[in-house]
Amino acid sequence: MSAPPAAQDHQQQRAATAAVTAAAVRQVWNTVDPDRLEASWLARAALVAELIRNGQMAAASTAEPWLSLEAGPGEGTVDPETAVEATGDLGVPLLYPLIIALNRLGRGFTTAMSILSGAYFLEMVTRSLVADAGRIADMAGMIARPRVVSYVRVIELPACARCIILAGREYTLSEGFLRHPRCDCTLAPRRPGDTWELASPSSLFEQMSPAQQRRAFGETAVQAIGEGADIAQVVNARRGMTTMTRYGREVQATTEGTTRRGLYGSRARKFEKAAGARYARAKTPRLMPEEIYRLADGDREHAIRLLKRNGYIV
Repeated sequence: MSAPPAAQDHQQQRAATAAVTAAAVRQVWNTVDPDRLEASWLARAALVAELIRNGQMAAASTAEPWLSLEAGPGEGTVDPETAVEATGDLGVPLLYPLIIALNRLGRGFTTAMSILSGAYFLEMVTRSLVADAGRIADMAGMIARPRVVSYVRVIELPACARCIILAGREYTLSEGFLRHPRCDCTLAPRRPGDTWELASPSSLFEQMSPAQQRRAFGETAVQAIGEGADIAQVVNARRGMTTMTRYGREVQATTEGTTRRGLYGSRARKFEKAAGARYARAKTPRLMPEEIYRLADGDREHAIRLLKRNGYIV
């Protein structure tokens, strides 16, 4: 079966929020002056940052009411602003569209094509930032509810191959959410006694039209799957999905700041100033909710204390 109706509605609402935010940001990008690309984009930085933060807040703010309806009250209330902060500063992500456009111009591409390349990246990063804020809030809220013992991935077709092969899997609360740029999958809580199961990768594949199959998997892969090949063996599930390294080992963590050295140089500093960045680099990384649960080693009360200490619930 598909996801429970409430979880499906939650996923669709999140995807719509990301799409609306990306469209608004794209409109701002389309007003840049091709002859003054850098200066005109920097002049719009504060507006773009505000639009994205508003989209992230809208996404993160749905976690608490949805989870309260699905799993009851938690040991504290999810703070959507903290979930937004955990996605990081906007300075560098919003500088990249400019760098991409200028790079294309320097390589001899037309102005129109160069600006379009920057627009595509900007839309991708906006959707990703909005979705991440919502998923962080969801995870924190699930950990704060003792009735929730695990989570499953909610996928809405059309979807990419990397997400489809993860369909129907159940994860512990200490396992990070695998995602890629523009991923709009969400989480659904599992409680003792829940008997519903999500559609498997093969059943999702069968629900797709031939065109959707080719777009998601590629023609050769579709042919292999049609001849009996296992979908998970055809697709590299982890390609493009990464975790962070902190404390000398791999953890699910985030910092509130971004580096100003290397590629970005003075442009990054100017953009951060123009965007009105509110958050300074944290001296230590803020642990992600799933990392908190892993460190708590099954002690729910300790996990909730860490969620409060890291600002996820109040």
